[in-house]
Amino acid sequence: MPPAEAFREGSRQDAGDTFKDFRRWARKLPVWDLEAAGGLLEVTVRQDLFHFLSQLCQRRLYAAQGREMLSMLLPLESWVSGGAVDKAPMELSLDTSKGQVAKPDPPQKGLPPTAGQLPAAPTKLSPVAEAAPSPGRGLKARVEAALKGGIQLTSGKDLVQMYRDSGLGGGGSMSATAADPEMLKLVLILAGQRLKDLYLEPLRRCGGASGVHFPHLHIDLQQRKAHTLPANVQAAVEMKISTQEKWSSLEKAWVLGARHELTIRYVLAYALVRAKATGRSNAVWIPLGMNTGAQGHANAVCFQSVDGKGAMRVLLYDPNFAAGQEHWVHAKKAVNDSLAGVRQLLDGSGLTIVGQAELFGHGLQTALGTTEQHQGWFSSTVYTTHAGYPICGAVVHFLAVVWLAVTVASCPVGLLEVEAALAEIVAERAGKAAVQGKLAAVLVDLSKGLEKESGFPAFLKSSLDKDKRDWPAEFLRSGGSITCRIPGKQPCTYTW
Repeated sequence: MPPAEAFREGSRQDAGDTFKDFRRWARKLPVWDLEAAGGLLEVTVRQDLFHFLSQLCQRRLYAAQGREMLSMLLPLESWVSGGAVDKAPMELSLDTSKGQVAKPDPPQKGLPPTAGQLPAAPTKLSPVAEAAPSPGRGLKARVEAALKGGIQLTSGKDLVQMYRDSGLGGGGSMSATAADPEMLKLVLILAGQRLKDLYLEPLRRCGGASGVHFPHLHIDLQQRKAHTLPANVQAAVEMKISTQEKWSSLEKAWVLGARHELTIRYVLAYALVRAKATGRSNAVWIPLGMNTGAQGHANAVCFQSVDGKGAMRVLLYDPNFAAGQEHWVHAKKAVNDSLAGVRQLLDGSGLTIVGQAELFGHGLQTALGTTEQHQGWFSSTVYTTHAGYPICGAVVHFLAVVWLAVTVASCPVGLLEVEAALAEIVAERAGKAAVQGKLAAVLVDLSKGLEKESGFPAFLKSSLDKDKRDWPAEFLRSGGSITCRIPGKQPCTYTW
């Protein structure tokens, strides 16, 4: 990273060189390292840096790249905390439209990279959804049928409270006591996964005839302290991927608590081989999140079969992404960085990954939100502002629900086509209300499901009872307990 003084106004260092060095540095870092780096910088340095980037956005030569860097840093809490940036005006500067989509800047020609220098970023491709065939009337009608049974809302803002009540937006917490602190760390990781499984189970039940695999796994790009994966555990994990066997609960905990690059690699490979082993290889769905408080932090990775013979396409869904947006998605880079290792683990399995992760979406979260127009007193320009409600996790979950509702194993339906059909429906006023109503019904069902006798406490006990079979006898004899909390629900305590 360039020195702090390079970003100060009036610096004698060349602004273009400073920007290129900073951009190269930031783009090569995984999101968790970039998040950590922001926390090491003084507020004044970050203020200078954001001012520097906003000034670059006014220059034609670097405008597109400057907006890219802002979209990369603004979602990261460690970079914007402490008043480092006034996010609202900064985010407005990312919107280049004034009633129409701005034309992209022409590609910048440059010299080939010198030795030791990273090549320039490749030209952005259009999202997959644009290249995919538009959904036919048959699919749209099936999606509309899946939207029946919704709840009438007084305002779309009601969805925000329903989202919180469902617990789908996170906010869960845990506390525990045990004699062995190292083993307890693994138990806490398992309990955290079981909290997430509460929301995977309804999808697993819906997906019984779809041929879609929903593993009890997740990927979280949040910065965290990682455990060193013991060599014997790593060997066992890789061996079971090659033989398509199930991991033990402790092996799963070790993987989920390992360094991010290992976690992502093993989770993706294991999910694929277990899908094949269980006969649910039409597709694999894995929740992916980045808990930074950022807009659009909930994503999902989906592998979808392209030939029915083991070739899988990698799709990445972001509910805020739409064609034409300069929208940096950290999850895409994290997944793509892991694919070489995943392919190596899949060697000999009969499974292959086609290409790189493909980002898609039509901005459903924004489309389901509010639209306001503003015109200045002395201006003829009308500014249109679109704002999505903070329900990104609900939109991701809802897409999976609708996709499963129109999919059967004998007739797989593309996830891209279902999302495109939803976007087409939401574009109409009545369709938007129908989608909001059905989304509300899904959230209410999730919330009620947690409160049932067979809900949160029973599911947690059943899951941890199975996990406990793998725990060391000495750890069980010494006893302990773990208490899990979901906002608005009664806490649940599990003892052993």
